[in-house]
Amino acid sequence: MTEKTMEDAKLVCSRSTVLLQDWITFKALALEEKSCITNQIAEEKYGRLMSHLISSCTTSDILKRVTSLIVDKAVLETFCPMYAQLCCDIHDKMPSFPPSEPMTGEISFRKVLLNTCQNVFEGTDELSEEIRNMNALDQKAEREDKVKLSNLRTLGNLRLVGELFLTRKLMIENIVFNIVQKLLEDAEKMGPSEGQIVAICLFLNTVSKKLYESRLNSKQMNEIFRRLENLSNHPQLVISMRFMVQNMIHLHSKCYSRTTRVSRTCKVKWK
Repeated sequence: MTEKTMEDAKLVCSRSTVLLQDWITFKALALEEKSCITNQIAEEKYGRLMSHLISSCTTSDILKRVTSLIVDKAVLETFCPMYAQLCCDIHDKMPSFPPSEPMTGEISFRKVLLNTCQNVFEGTDELSEEIRNMNALDQKAEREDKVKLSNLRTLGNLRLVGELFLTRKLMIENIVFNIVQKLLEDAEKMGPSEGQIVAICLFLNTVSKKLYESRLNSKQMNEIFRRLENLSNHPQLVISMRFMVQNMIHLHSKCYSRTTRVSRTCKVKWK
């Protein structure tokens, strides 16, 4: 990235941050007050934000910086569904850019977004790298703070991925199932920690209803909750986490029985 491109990216991100916060503030206010006027203002703010993002992302480097900005805000704020919808709208309107290297394919917003979310999930993002390099004794307190922030980002990232899956456009079922499998594998190998259980339950709570819409997923869902039930009986699991898992299993049994009942009574429409 050239110095000019870096400067351009900083300016775009700076303006984007202001517009994002402006939109979120009015959108949250509109939802709280249920005011048509406030909602109209929020929509106008959203239009300005979208116009700025589409017109300002003129290179793949700027696109990557802006995408990171959106993900950073989405994973640490309470308006994840709004950011997911923003991502979908950007995906619909943002052009792709030529590949930076041969045989790598075009650089699209969706590709950059998924790579960014994957880095957070796998712990290969900048914050995780920074934490791994903080080994000095005088960095202990700072490291603990950053670990807490990283844990919050991980949970927020899972929620964002789940919300992106609910939109049908940006996240496919295979990715969702792979994430669940990885979360379960880590918990089974190392013994379920509180953070792992919260992550699993939060993610399943976001995506499971959508997954149940397809009968083809019932076998995989049953296997997931069988493994989750095994984790609930793990001796090192604290009571509060055990209750959280049992609650998820209870919801699963209700969803599964309802899905089975519907599939037995519905008729195929031939016309």
